[in-house]
Amino acid sequence: MMDISSLLSPQESASQSGRSTPASASNSAAAPASHSPHKAVRRANSGSTRQGMTSSPLAQQVLAPGRRSEPPPPSSSPTVGPNMGGGNGTPPTAAEQGSARQPSTPGMDTLADLAAMQHHQPPPRTNASMMRNTESYESQLSPSTMFPSVNPITHNTPTPRFSFDIAMAEGPGESARRNYVATSLVPNAQRQATELFNQIQENPHSHDAHVQFISLLHAGFVNHVYPPSNPDVHGDPRNYDLLRDMRTAREEMDKLFAMGEELWAEWIQDESMLAQSVSERMDVMSLCQRSIEEEYGSTKLWSIYGEWVLHLYNSSFGDASQSHWSEQDRLVGREAFQWEHVLDVWQRGAEATRWRINDSHMVWDRFLDLLVQDVARSPSQGKINHVKSTFDLRLQTPHATWDQTFQKFSGFISTYYSANYEDIMAETVRHAADPKRKYDDRQDLEMKLRAAVEAGDRTQEWYLYSEYIEWECSQNRRKGFFSFHLVNAVYQRAVLRFPTDVNLWEDYIMFLIDESMHGHVSIQTISTLDRATRHCPWSGNLWSQYLLSSEREGLSFSKIADIKHKATSTGLLDAGGMEEVLKVHTTWCSYLRRRAFLPEGTDEDLDVAEVGIRSAIENVQELGEKKYGKSYQGDPYFRLERIYIRYLSESGSWDSARETFKGLVPRRGNSHEFWLTYYAWELISWSKFVQGEATADAARRTPNPSYATAVLKQALRRTDLDWPEKIIQTYLAHCEDYEDMDELQQAVLETRKVMKAYNARREKAAREPATATASQHQHQPQENQHQPGPAEAVAHAEKRKREDEREANGVPSSKKPRPEDTEVILQTTEAEPVALRRDRENATVVVKNLPHRISEHKVRQFFRHCGTINSVKMIPGEDANSETAMIEFESRDDALVAQTRDKKILEGNTVEIRIGSGSTLFVTNFPPTADEQYIRDLFRPYGEIVDVRFPSLKYNTHRRFCYVQFQEAFEAEHATKLDGTTLEKGLQLVAKISDPSQKQDRQGPMHEGREIHVSNLDWKATEEDVKEAFSRFGRVEVVRIPRKVDGGSKGFGYIVFSTKEEATAALAMHKQEFRSRPLQVKLSAPLAAKRIATSIISRVEPSESPPVELNGTRTSSAEPVAPTGERAARTLGLMNIPDTVNDARIRTLVEPFGKLVKVILRPDHQGAIVEFADVHNAGKASLGLEGHEIAPGRPIHVGTVPEMLKQSADRKVDRVPVLKHHHHKEGQNKGTPGGLFPATGSG
Repeated sequence: MMDISSLLSPQESASQSGRSTPASASNSAAAPASHSPHKAVRRANSGSTRQGMTSSPLAQQVLAPGRRSEPPPPSSSPTVGPNMGGGNGTPPTAAEQGSARQPSTPGMDTLADLAAMQHHQPPPRTNASMMRNTESYESQLSPSTMFPSVNPITHNTPTPRFSFDIAMAEGPGESARRNYVATSLVPNAQRQATELFNQIQENPHSHDAHVQFISLLHAGFVNHVYPPSNPDVHGDPRNYDLLRDMRTAREEMDKLFAMGEELWAEWIQDESMLAQSVSERMDVMSLCQRSIEEEYGSTKLWSIYGEWVLHLYNSSFGDASQSHWSEQDRLVGREAFQWEHVLDVWQRGAEATRWRINDSHMVWDRFLDLLVQDVARSPSQGKINHVKSTFDLRLQTPHATWDQTFQKFSGFISTYYSANYEDIMAETVRHAADPKRKYDDRQDLEMKLRAAVEAGDRTQEWYLYSEYIEWECSQNRRKGFFSFHLVNAVYQRAVLRFPTDVNLWEDYIMFLIDESMHGHVSIQTISTLDRATRHCPWSGNLWSQYLLSSEREGLSFSKIADIKHKATSTGLLDAGGMEEVLKVHTTWCSYLRRRAFLPEGTDEDLDVAEVGIRSAIENVQELGEKKYGKSYQGDPYFRLERIYIRYLSESGSWDSARETFKGLVPRRGNSHEFWLTYYAWELISWSKFVQGEATADAARRTPNPSYATAVLKQALRRTDLDWPEKIIQTYLAHCEDYEDMDELQQAVLETRKVMKAYNARREKAAREPATATASQHQHQPQENQHQPGPAEAVAHAEKRKREDEREANGVPSSKKPRPEDTEVILQTTEAEPVALRRDRENATVVVKNLPHRISEHKVRQFFRHCGTINSVKMIPGEDANSETAMIEFESRDDALVAQTRDKKILEGNTVEIRIGSGSTLFVTNFPPTADEQYIRDLFRPYGEIVDVRFPSLKYNTHRRFCYVQFQEAFEAEHATKLDGTTLEKGLQLVAKISDPSQKQDRQGPMHEGREIHVSNLDWKATEEDVKEAFSRFGRVEVVRIPRKVDGGSKGFGYIVFSTKEEATAALAMHKQEFRSRPLQVKLSAPLAAKRIATSIISRVEPSESPPVELNGTRTSSAEPVAPTGERAARTLGLMNIPDTVNDARIRTLVEPFGKLVKVILRPDHQGAIVEFADVHNAGKASLGLEGHEIAPGRPIHVGTVPEMLKQSADRKVDRVPVLKHHHHKEGQNKGTPGGLFPATGSG
């Protein structure tokens, strides 16, 4: 029989009444917990127990097993419980258990209920019993998990409450305090208990304070029952002076939070010691039931539950002389506690813990023993077959004690299937390979986890669980290595150990939903979300997902409303901050809006939605003002108001929706996003009223969108806009698209005035700190330093902005504006807004379920009112009867407008639209020779690749990265597993989710200030000579002297020191003579973007004398001189080379034809210059390369260098303006009719 004391007994409590670390579960089912006070009970003489003392019945059951004979089960004991083959390790929901769902027929009284539910304050406490009443408690239980013949459990009403009860009921606003000095707690614990009590009074939402306070009181209870100074004497648990305080503290915490595995075990243990009547023992059973519903996968709690019901059965049916029960209690117990109930609990426990490969044997071994005992006492063929099938199921499941289970199975088969013993055992061994392999694959992780638990290293344990989960999720599905049940079990174990880790719960929930939505398993997430929100009630994300999943899984309106009420009524959500509150209200209001416009919706549903949304807006504002004062400005993203506006628009109340927008202007009027949202809504409103036939005559009759124009005009009048340039661009594009020439001209004038005013304010703002600095310098004399004037300050700010905009996905561009650009930038900013940075990741929408073989033109037409479309890529749909489109808009705002077309009908198909963010990888540090096919082959195993984009090298040939776009975000996330993979030549691949908002700090010796640039070097000076000259300033790591084609020095070099200070000290060599030449020394600075890439492959004979040019300076000509004579004959000009192809790929392409001297990449001319060492090899290359497709649709043309230099840069038109256009952009073609300026470039 299992030693239940290992599960129930409290940890040894020394003189300090604090909470000790629980002992880790042993692999052996019978191993007791170390330091158990119950050991003293087993060693004690029965006569030493005080008269009237009630020890734990669970402990009594285990103390003398030889004296207590287990009563035989009834001969007609049925096979209980469902088939466990489909168990998924998640608790059953009410729907699965056959409970009838309440019909959703809300009446008008629902409106008042909804308004009441909006308040965040918890309901006032009363002086009633702190134990949950029957109704509220049973509502949280799954009906089928209660024993069929057990009457509804009623809790005992405690006697009138003492000071703790009163203080807790009065709430934190009262001054009641409890002093624990004159109690049985040890002195140090008395002080801690008093402090914790006061802390809970001041902040009832402190989870840790509740846990510590309960632990102190429990430790005092253990010390009272099992005095540490005298282990042979046991105190009466009912005489513990803080018994009511401990019970009340637990109930108070239970109202707000989940208890957790350890607190539940202690609670059940304590109440089992106190239980003396059948009613009290049934209360303990109800605690057991609640514990496993809250901590469903806990082997410890299931074992406690099973042992308790077995104890109740044995006490009712066993030998009366061995029982402390009265005869009346035994009679009642025989009616309530049946043998099938015992087996039912153990079977449910086995199903719940089946996939916990580390400790499921704690439940399964006991369960199998009971089944075998049942068969031995009343054998029948049905029972025998059932036990065999249960053994088969167990042996097909990986677990730590597989060999021991196999031995038990062998004994069972030899007893009941002796004739077929060898065949059955051989068949079992044949099927054992898979479960044993699965356990062996995980054994190393299990051992690490066990070591971390035993060492008490919680941090290491958390990291190991994270590693374990990631490993499980990465297993190959196609090869059958992935197991949902094993992943689910690891998640269950992790949240048991770290029950208040919100991110862990969120990952778990997302995993379950993802598996369910993709059809891998059939599972409902409601029960898991209920547990998650009990453990982390401050998480808006979890409550929001609870509401959304409840809607998706078909719960009634009243049940969803109850969930929302639970989220907002305790005040715990408020403690998480306004953002958490807003998340819940946003999901709730979205649900109300969707429900109101369902096909079966009624006018009453519309009323409920309106009242609910408005009430949410009012209460969020009220809460915000309560927390932050009257200055609270509301949600900066106005999410609830947007939902309300959408509701009003869908219900036809356009004027009311417009008034709602106007009401937001005082609070949100400084946000460009607000105005763009307002403008987009007005444009949609206009389109709703003017939609008609698509003819020229109809277009002539269509009125202009005057309301939308007025919105942008109103926005421009604001002097506090956070991004006026964006509003100006939208206003100009709008007038070009919709207004007449007078309005357009007026817009040009107004925007110019606005930008001048903004520039004047910015200049003034820049002048003020400069003036303050100058004043400070007058009082603190320093070396003369150049202080930028106002114009320079503005120019610097604009230059910095442009540099930032040129950085792609966090990788800094080395492109540097010319010094003379300062004046140009100033003039430009006065005349036109700064060009926006392209943001594909957040400006792309994925459109699914498009009609089969629909044309790209029709797709563009469908989104004609949404904004400028940069590109459309059509790909096959998930089935053979639909298409999917990836549409990139010019901005995120345009994409959000496009998303409003979700669920619209296009040629009979209901299209599905979502933002495509998160589906693109930023990839770099791959081999230089990698092309698109290489990248596709590398990432193909992780999902459907939609596109691979390389950047243009036209302005910077140093760039070596690409973007890989997947069809689904989860595929891109899965592909990040290649991040850090070592490729050829030791390259560490970088593969991360693309996020343009993130930027990486520049790294390397130059950016760290450790590199200096030295020019005017002697032509014959070597790297060693330079190193020797500069070594006196510090440790020199590297010296580089660039070389010419002939191998001669270029007269300058770079020196890298180990520290910045050493490099700064080396600047003392500036203008010092080195080999009769005055050196020019300075800290290295980023070079201008390299538009030409030169690769020198081999050297030619050096010239007899150096060229007549200053050492370390460039030639004045930007273009290379065309080769002449014999050199021209062996030099080729390759044309029609895409500007995304680098010099390494050119070299790989031409090197097979013969020895090369150099390769010069010229992306600014769509070409490359290739110089061979031999004229015959050049001739072979000319013939072999002509017409070769270096990229799809790009055949190479071979000619001379002058011919190649005549080619213009590759010009790509990849933006197709639709209704809205970007106006005033750098590089726009001013001659394009109608002001539609296609952008160039792909990077």
